[in-house]
Amino acid sequence: MAEARPAAEEPENASTIGARYRVMTVADVLAGRRLTPRQIILTYEPNQWEEFVEEWVATLTPKYAKVERMGGANDHGVDVAAFVTSRGYEGEWDCYQCKHYSKPLAPRDAYIEIAKILKGVIEGHYILPRKYRFVAPRGCSTPLSNKLNHPALLRSGFITQLDQGAALLPGLDAAMTAKIRAAAETTDFSIFNAEDLKEVLSDLAGTPIYIREFGGGLPPRPAAPRPPADPHPSETRYLEQLVDVHRERYGDAISSTADALQHPEASSHIRRQRVAFYSAEALRTFSRDSVPGETFDSLQNEVYEGVIEVHDGNHESGYDRLGAVLQASMDIEITSNALITVATTVDRKGMCHQLANDDKLRWCRRT
Repeated sequence: MAEARPAAEEPENASTIGARYRVMTVADVLAGRRLTPRQIILTYEPNQWEEFVEEWVATLTPKYAKVERMGGANDHGVDVAAFVTSRGYEGEWDCYQCKHYSKPLAPRDAYIEIAKILKGVIEGHYILPRKYRFVAPRGCSTPLSNKLNHPALLRSGFITQLDQGAALLPGLDAAMTAKIRAAAETTDFSIFNAEDLKEVLSDLAGTPIYIREFGGGLPPRPAAPRPPADPHPSETRYLEQLVDVHRERYGDAISSTADALQHPEASSHIRRQRVAFYSAEALRTFSRDSVPGETFDSLQNEVYEGVIEVHDGNHESGYDRLGAVLQASMDIEITSNALITVATTVDRKGMCHQLANDDKLRWCRRT
């Protein structure tokens, strides 16, 4: 018999080594051990899972004309309907059936849902979906996976259940059972399959949904574009305000943006403000693809609330007011908004110009 090794000689795996020797961070203290996305999903309630699947389906390409969650007492066997055209159930559509069970789906679980969808077609609630996908965090059992991969076996198994009198649906009488059996005989069972959770998570990687649900930090932010030589119409109002600032400072030699951009002193100042504006606009675009909801608007509002008292104070000139506000925007302590991990001081100055573009800030009292 082999002699047992002393405990001290047992090999250490990576997680053991990490736990013993890795330097603990503030994040470790606050968050503790992180759950994986799969583990988080397993904690969902069924309604949360349906909402998650609805959001995921809406991100798929090509885009559906409409995605709608139907789950409820009168859903006729449809949890999430994805319509290919504006015709809804009268045109091509896909069905995503959400099953947040405590174990992998078994063939009988699938047979029940197939009976519901065929019954719904027979009763005229919709036409047969183009594809029907089970979406379950714990996936499918091996017997069900084998049948989904062999549509003829799935059909024969389903029909066998009907012929054996299995109570797939409550209140299913002989006449409806016969209709469902006849429909099954002519239905292409290759429309039925299952989505892999790994693929769902891969589809969502880098989206606001993924970050909201599972964290992990924001994706890298692309560099902001340089302002074009000729100002875009979207810049009109804040540039008008900057022209007024420099007209007040340098006199009637400046009467337009073109004049200001050619002025020996004003030009460099205005070019810096345009760089800031375009940086903030790039952050706005980044936020739409990276964080949920009104995160950027909330950050911009924090900047507004942080500078408005300075803005409304007494200043010798519009130039002084502008300078004081820009400085105040950089001094604000913002700690909670998700975008602070990628936002810069230039973005904050740019947000002031976005606010000026909307006339929420005005540099010269007469403008």
